[in-house]
Amino acid sequence: MNNFGIFAKVTSTLFILLTPILILYAISNRTSVGLLKDEIMKVKQNQIETFASQLDHTLFQLDTYQKMLYESTDVRNLAYPDLLGDVLQKYRTVRTVSEEINRLAGYGDWKAVIAVSYPKAGNVIKSNSSLNALPSRLPGGDMLWQYFEDPAGSYFMEVLSYPRSSGSQDDSDMRVIVKMDVAEIKSALSDFKTNGSGDPFLYQPGRAPIYNYSSDRKLIDELLAGFKPELPMDDGYFLSKAGHLSYQIHYEKVDSLGWYVVDYVPISQIMAPIERNRTMFYAISSMMLFMAMFLAFVVYRNVKIPFRKLMQSMNLIEKGIYSIRMKDRPKGEFRFLYDRFNSMASRIEALIEDVFKEQLRSKEATLKQLQSQINPHFLYNTLAYIKSMIELDEKEAAIAMTMNLSKYYRYTTKTGKKLATLEEELDMVSHYLEINCSLMDGFEYEVEVEPDMLLMRVPRLILQPIVENVILHGFKNQSGFGMIRIKGTMNGLHARLTVEDSGVGIEQSAMEAMNVRIRSANNEEIESGMQNVHQRMKLMYGDGSGLVLRESSLGGVSAELSWNCEE
Repeated sequence: MNNFGIFAKVTSTLFILLTPILILYAISNRTSVGLLKDEIMKVKQNQIETFASQLDHTLFQLDTYQKMLYESTDVRNLAYPDLLGDVLQKYRTVRTVSEEINRLAGYGDWKAVIAVSYPKAGNVIKSNSSLNALPSRLPGGDMLWQYFEDPAGSYFMEVLSYPRSSGSQDDSDMRVIVKMDVAEIKSALSDFKTNGSGDPFLYQPGRAPIYNYSSDRKLIDELLAGFKPELPMDDGYFLSKAGHLSYQIHYEKVDSLGWYVVDYVPISQIMAPIERNRTMFYAISSMMLFMAMFLAFVVYRNVKIPFRKLMQSMNLIEKGIYSIRMKDRPKGEFRFLYDRFNSMASRIEALIEDVFKEQLRSKEATLKQLQSQINPHFLYNTLAYIKSMIELDEKEAAIAMTMNLSKYYRYTTKTGKKLATLEEELDMVSHYLEINCSLMDGFEYEVEVEPDMLLMRVPRLILQPIVENVILHGFKNQSGFGMIRIKGTMNGLHARLTVEDSGVGIEQSAMEAMNVRIRSANNEEIESGMQNVHQRMKLMYGDGSGLVLRESSLGGVSAELSWNCEE
């Protein structure tokens, strides 16, 4: 009886002690699952908000082009050919209008048909495009972006008339038409999907969706069964089921079109490893309780210290310290429990790290969007230089500046690609330096890069922030003539790219502080272009890669980028 009493007490004590572990695990698991779901929701919503913003921005640009043509004197003069005088003047005006239309249609990554129609004169001037032509019959009145289904290819179109008209199209003297094929939107959706999204598509209640080129249409049609005809808000998400899986469906309204950008996340599939881990943990805990009835005395002698360590580790997990691991594993059954705890902590930490990487990708998408915004002071100075050269009849200088500016902004505003070859990056930097050489006339530059490095793929805009920092700070208050040298070398599989200058330089202590600051960028905010360059190189090529500042042999500062080609 005494032995049974001791056995019962030890078993009861063990049961009472293990119960808090199960409770703590349940709380920790629920907290982790809730945090993971919230982070997935935030990342996905940020992704579709970014895409909707890009689409709105593109449509706004097309609206701007339409208004520019609408307010153009030459465009309006063609509506009254009798006022143009001789045939030569009319021909010149038509040519000027045609060149302006083609110039506007060539801007940006998205192509559209831009046209000016003169109903009374029976004449149409449109951009040179391989896209479908204008419809044979235009709508009667003016309109903003509207969707038209066509067997030859559906499209969005908007029309602006002069004078303004809401009746027959023949009532107006001039009509400016912008037509964008759905194929352009499908391509953008496919690029968006390639850059890390799930399966995005464009949807308006009552109409068939506009899919990307590789979408799972059957699954999308099942999910849309839960999409209400009229949503209470312009953005948000809701849950829907298809088969045995649950999905988070996120949507964001594109105000210019009145359509929604929609994407979905298979939330049940993502959470399946955590669910299996939880079931496994409960099963193992139950097994341990059953085994404890046969090993009561052994557990009684060996449970105190291991259990206290397990409690401490569970408290750290609950506080969000997911890097904790159980060490000094004891012999017996608790070794198995320790291993399972470490497995649980590793999986949770891996999932949190995945969410963090998705946040970095979202920040990079936001950075791409910011890159598309033109620096007004830089542009104003460049345009002022071009104006001065034209006034001085320096046509070649004006043309050279115009071409450098065009190629520079064409490269920096192309947000569709994440990587570029080193040769493309160097070409863009050369155009940027040529522009600044013409504006400042106080420095020169040279580029020496080994030919084997030119085809390497690197993150876009990885050199421009470094060169811009040299121009803004390195040559500030410098009286003499400056020099910038860009040099690239290979040592086996290790690549090195340096940007040196002969500027005023900085003190050694200040340089060390800058190196520390570049490497200590926290996860919430990247404060400068140099930090951004280092973080992107480190994320792409791993530890040991990035940016280092040193003293330059030219007298200023040397910014060195290094990476391992095997990564």
